Amino acid sequence: MINRWGLRICVFFLMMGMIPLSAHALSRDRWTNPEPYGVFFNDYDPNFYTGFVPRVQDRKRITIHLGRGNQVRLRLVLPEDTIVNYLPDQVARHDLYQELIDKKTITLTSNMAWEAYHERVTQEGLHDLAKKRADLGPEEWRTLNLTSMDRLVPGRLFHIQKDFNKMCDDFARLLKTWPPPETLQAKLDLVNEFFPHRIFLDDFTAEQEAAFNSLVELARADKAAEFRTAAEAFFHAITHNIYPVKDGMLDYYELTSIYPAGTYDKTTTHDGKVMPMYTTTGIWTLIPRMHGKGFLGMVDYISSAGYYGLMPMLPYEYGGGIAYNAIHNTGISCWIGGHHLLPKEWSKITQGSRNGKPFNRVAITSRGPVSHGCTRLNSGHLTEFREMLPSTSEGMEGIVHYRSLSHCYDVFDLKGDGDNQVMGVQYYIAFRHTKSRVAEQIWVQNNREDFYAWLYGDDITFGPIGDVTFKEAYDYK
Repeated sequence: MINRWGLRICVFFLMMGMIPLSAHALSRDRWTNPEPYGVFFNDYDPNFYTGFVPRVQDRKRITIHLGRGNQVRLRLVLPEDTIVNYLPDQVARHDLYQELIDKKTITLTSNMAWEAYHERVTQEGLHDLAKKRADLGPEEWRTLNLTSMDRLVPGRLFHIQKDFNKMCDDFARLLKTWPPPETLQAKLDLVNEFFPHRIFLDDFTAEQEAAFNSLVELARADKAAEFRTAAEAFFHAITHNIYPVKDGMLDYYELTSIYPAGTYDKTTTHDGKVMPMYTTTGIWTLIPRMHGKGFLGMVDYISSAGYYGLMPMLPYEYGGGIAYNAIHNTGISCWIGGHHLLPKEWSKITQGSRNGKPFNRVAITSRGPVSHGCTRLNSGHLTEFREMLPSTSEGMEGIVHYRSLSHCYDVFDLKGDGDNQVMGVQYYIAFRHTKSRVAEQIWVQNNREDFYAWLYGDDITFGPIGDVTFKEAYDYK
């Protein structure tokens, strides 16, 4: 179902006169904003994640969303085992890295990310915090893990609390007053309104459809008590019991992350407006890669091509031969010295350099049309994205990936409170590259106002961060 809204934009902080996209021509101009983006490095090497996101092992608790604006949103419904093991898991991962470095199994090369990560672990006292498990009661220990997660991964942890009885009553009112649904799609649209943006039912089993039809009858007969009981059972059945309800309250935690993404290297139009084209749309799932030149049979496919950064490619569509569409890294890197697009200041960046010299390369993704069909993330974002998914390939198989039509925004209420906003991210880089994977042209200058004018056109009323509003936004569900 597609809705039209007047909304404001919610911008995630991951990195650092309006005219439509069609008015901006590709150019070979140099970017003028010197703020660095991406991962600076020297050579392609094996790599590991140095951050603090949690991991969820249950694929049913994970959804991936691509919407207009060229960003990917990853939403995790946190189970209790992820919450209560957060601190021990962080310590275990740090200590594994430390052991491999001490044994010289890992040789540190380009940057000082390990040292910065190790210093943060030490400053936060994570080892001492993890030892408190033996001395705290279950609720105190749970709270300590949640407050630590919120501090280490700021702005992404959301406590969802809703009156479930009211949700049931609102659902009953909807079923009673809405015209009787005659098609499967109409029924599914109503079901997904039970908990908008968090129920994604796209088909019924025979039992589920029978239960829904019974709910419609109870709602129209004003049998409120019977409806609530049946609605709660139906709710848990269609959501795989991932949303806990106790004493009439729905109460759980979500972690939401949003990353800029590169999409297919073409534009399209809708309502006379030009925008990046999304080709593989609809509902897809992560699948193992069975054809290719790297390690096969797993979702975690590591390509032998250096420009894929020795990082996993997460396939969701087989394209024939050895081709797949996948979520992967930038797909290219840029030699910094003498590059005609990169800000000149980038050639002098030494912060974080292991040898104290300026870096040779930078890996940046284009938040716009750039790929052959895949979804490209920045290299650091990809490693974090992968860190949050199940440990094994088998665990990742079947994770659902919702990909909108080109003109449909990712509308979501982060706190589950009905405050719908268009999702966005602060990242203002968009370019095209040659067949030999050399960045050749920019779509727009790398500053916020010019970038929003190019990406959103006259859909928005420009304003300060957090105050951009959309005059009208198509929502996909």
